[in-house]
Amino acid sequence: MKLEFKNVTKQYGEVNAVNKVNCVMEKGIYGLLGVNGAGKTTFLRLVTGIAFPTSGTLSLWGKTVEKELQEQRKRIGCMIETPALFPTMTAYQNMEIQRIQRGIPDKAVIQKTLDMVGLKDTGKKAVRNFSLGMRQRLGIAIALLNTPEFLILDEPINGLDPAGIVEIRNLLKSLNKEYGMTILVSSHILEELYQTASEFILIDKGKIIEEISDRELN
Repeated sequence: MKLEFKNVTKQYGEVNAVNKVNCVMEKGIYGLLGVNGAGKTTFLRLVTGIAFPTSGTLSLWGKTVEKELQEQRKRIGCMIETPALFPTMTAYQNMEIQRIQRGIPDKAVIQKTLDMVGLKDTGKKAVRNFSLGMRQRLGIAIALLNTPEFLILDEPINGLDPAGIVEIRNLLKSLNKEYGMTILVSSHILEELYQTASEFILIDKGKIIEEISDRELN
């Protein structure tokens, strides 16, 4: 996996939400760290094609042309902001709706993905009765439906209690170790990212101010 930004800027009116960003990501778990409003979500939107650069070049797996980028994005799974779930339905039913909408032919992927995130035994329990940690795991399961090589999560631990945070942390490590998945996770909490990621990108006011590895932090 390779993601590269070359002088990428995303402008909304007169505001540069992302400002001349240069960075490279390959395999591993990456933490995108910054305060609220630093540009994290815009960065992730650019990667996933929800937003497009005002200037600069973005490449995925070596592809830079927009038509080719959109094809490469089929290899990405993402959960940006709060996952949209049907509260009266079960986890399986929510996944089935997503599978149909996204044109994924194999129904077996639903149970496989629920197993991956630890939700295989929820049965007929409605999502409205899930803990916040379980809902986040279901959101991640939806992001995993297409069996991605690259998983992008925007603030997945927001609002979770300590037990829920540990659940998500262990899940991300498992996805990376057992399935070889590259993961990019954003947060404003350095302490939590430090326990999950091996590479860190610090963003402030739309600019990358530092790239650092966990080896350099020790």
